[in-house]
This record gives sequence, C-alpha cells and structure tokens, in this order.
Amino acid sequence: MNRLAYLQQLVETYGPFLDELTPETTFEEMNMDSYAVVDFILKVEEHFNIVMHNDDILALKSMQDVLDMIDRCSKEEEVTC
Repeated sequence: MNRLAYLQQLVETYGPFLDELTPETTFEEMNMDSYAVVDFILKVEEHFNIVMHNDDILALKSMQDVLDMIDRCSKEEEVTC
C-alpha cells in the first residue's frame, strides 16, 4: 500500500470527510480540529516508526506536507526528525 493510500484509509476512520484524498487535501478541507490532527499524526508516526518535532507537526497543513515529512523522517538517521 502506498503512503497516500494509507493516509486515505486512516482519514476515513475520522469520518466521511472527502470522497478521495489527494496530496493537496488540507486538514481544514476535512474539517479536522486540532485534536483530530494530533491524533492522526500520532498514528502516522506509529505506522511509519518515525517521530516528528512538535514545531514540524504544527506546520503540517496538507497531505503533501505529511507525505514530505514521512519521507524526510524516514531518511533521517536519528529517531526524531
């Protein structure tokens, strides 16, 4: 399963926000409040075995931002990126 497909599957657990998730889809478009976003990111971190800095999490606005962060963190040698 590719990363965007996983994010789509995960988003669906929060409710029927959109028919299809694209990289340009934002948390705002999905009407996810800050608690849902944090929970979403925690599940992403767990699934991909990464840890994002809090400041980086606050900067995430779209699924492309999340995908980019997954890529960046997956390439880092340290536990956190």
